[in-house]
Formats: sequence, C-alpha cells, structure tokens
Amino acid sequence: MSASSLGNIPPTHDTQRIEVFGWTLTTIERIDVATMEEALASLSRFRFAWIDVEGVAISEAVAAIEAPLQMPPLACDTLIEGIRRPGADDFDDVTIVTMRSHLPTGGVEFIDFLLAPQLLVTLQEKSGGDVFTAVRERLKAQSQRLIHADASVLFLLLGRAVCESYRPVLAHYSESLEKFERALVRRPDASMLDRIHEHRRQLLFLRQGLAPLREALANLQASLAVRMEEERRMRARLGALRELQDEVGALLDLVEFQKDSAQHLLDLYLNAASNRLNEIVRVLTIISVIFMPLTLIAGIYGMNFETDSPWSMPELRWRYGYPFALGLMAISVLSFLYFFWRKGWIGDPLRHRKHGGILPGLPSTRQIDATWPMSLMLSRRKPRPTKGQR
Repeated sequence: MSASSLGNIPPTHDTQRIEVFGWTLTTIERIDVATMEEALASLSRFRFAWIDVEGVAISEAVAAIEAPLQMPPLACDTLIEGIRRPGADDFDDVTIVTMRSHLPTGGVEFIDFLLAPQLLVTLQEKSGGDVFTAVRERLKAQSQRLIHADASVLFLLLGRAVCESYRPVLAHYSESLEKFERALVRRPDASMLDRIHEHRRQLLFLRQGLAPLREALANLQASLAVRMEEERRMRARLGALRELQDEVGALLDLVEFQKDSAQHLLDLYLNAASNRLNEIVRVLTIISVIFMPLTLIAGIYGMNFETDSPWSMPELRWRYGYPFALGLMAISVLSFLYFFWRKGWIGDPLRHRKHGGILPGLPSTRQIDATWPMSLMLSRRKPRPTKGQR
C-alpha cells in the first residue's frame, strides 16, 4: 500500500478496484489498496475519508465494513438482500442512499452510498468506469474549499455527479422528440408510432430511478430533522440530503415534461391520422356524390322502352339527344364542384402552411432551442459569465 498526492498516481483499471481518498488538515491523499481491510486500516491517519469500491460483491464489502461502522443487522440485510431500487434509509449513525446512474457507455448501474460520521463508502458492483470522474478531477485540484469540506459535502458532490449522468440521456430524448414533432406536423407516418412509444417507455424507466429516490429523501429528512436538535452533526447531513433532493426533483420535473411531450406526440399522431382518414373519406364522398347524378342520367337514358309509345322520352328520337345527355352530365358535375368549393370542402383550408406561414407574433420552430426545458429547469447549473464576457 502506498500513499501520495492525487496527481502522482494514475487511476487503476483492474476488474476490482478499491480507492481511498483521505482528508488531512492540509491536503487530500489518494491510496490504492487491494482489500477492504487495508482500506479500513488506513482511516486512522485521516480526518475523514472516502472509500470507493468497484467490482466487489456487495456481500463481501458489507461483511468487511459491518463491524468497523457498527452497522445494525437491518442495514446489512437491506444492502445484501434488499430490492435494488433507488431509495434512502437511516440507521442511527449510518445513512444509506441508493441511486441509479447512467454510464457514458450506455449502461445502468446502482450505486450505494454509506454515509457515516467520518467516512463515506460508495459500493459499485460493476467495473469498467463510473460517473465520478469529474469529482476526482476536482479533488486533484486540491482547492482549499474541498480540503476543508466534510463527508456531507463530498456526498453531495457525488450525488450531483450521478444526477449529471441523466443530462445527456434527457438531451438526446428532447432532441428526438422535437424531430418527431416536426415530422408529424409535415406528414404523419405509422413507423414513428413505435419509436415514440419506445421513447416514452425509456422516459418511464428514467422516472422509476428518480421518483422513489425523491420521496425517500423527503421522508429521510423528516426523520433526521427530529434528531438534528439532539445531534448537531446531523445538520450538515440534512442539508446535503435536502440539496440532493432538489437536484433529483429538477431532473424528475424534466422527465415528466418530456413524458408529457411524448404523450402529446402520440395524441398528435392519432389526431393527424384521424384527420387524414377524414380527408380520404371526404374525397371519396365527393367522388361518390359527383357520380351519383351521372349514374342517374345514364340510368334514365339507358332504359330500353318502346320508342313508338307517346309516353316515351322525346330525347330518344332527338337529333341532339346524345350531346344533350353529355351536357347535362357536365353541368351536374360542375354544379356540384362549385357547390363543394363554396362550402370549403374542396381545396386545402390550411394552404398557408405550404408557404411556411406561421401565426404572427410567434417564433419559428428553428428559432426555438431544442433543449429549452432543460435550460430553464436546470439553469442554476449553468456557469456564470466572467466580466470579459458580459
């Protein structure tokens, strides 16, 4: 086991990785260890520490930290045998928070946070990368603000990193939904229906990773608020949980917005398909109505009665009977066409769309940012402009 500053040891890429970040009074040190026992043995030299475990079975990790953290049996059973879903629980001095992260490679991983008074443990069963790279880079900078931080601040940074992993996924879905909307406005296509359903299903999957967590964080804050008056050290933990709940709530609002947008696209497709069907039925009805008088005239003049009868049609012996019948058919067709045109049943009542017309006072579709809901809901995460940029 060797210790050094953060910038001297490159991160390892083994299948199993145990990494210790220790806070002293003046610096942050990073240690690579092989077992959980070595990691726990190094804690005495630090003010507080973060143990990041990757690629180790949950049962093995919990068996190693159960005694040092004095975890109650219910907490251990929750980690080992409990249902893998986002949530938060408090067991005296140990707070357990489970979050679901979206890896840059496209996979999904559950991360368990064990927040103790002077220790933070993150358990990741999958190996091969996580979403904490940006936090590690910040720790490498050795800023005074992070050096004087505590475990609650570090927990908040890691929780925000997990929330940040949702942003690329949501940005992709937002762009795709806007493309679907533009395509549906131009011409509805049945092939888009399955793709919209798939996007809505994926958004529901994202919601399952956020809604239970926000509810659990709210319940956990209520229980910790009672203990805060008795134990002052709970105040920092309560503040971190409240801030993390705000982050999760902002993401959940965005997921709900996009889910409603997907449902709107489904309604738009159904309405467009219904309108298209009505247009087809209208055209067929007009054609049928136009041919009805033609059929009537042809039927009348096609009856084979005795021409010598005084009650026979005079046009049968008339020299211009055939042109008269054709003219009568033409007049009936033109009359119906004029009648339908006057009623607005023929032609495109929205012909201004073909010329790119839009309602006055509204911006065009190209002027609207595809990610405007995200920019509004998560505007607090945008970097502030410098004086030179103002």
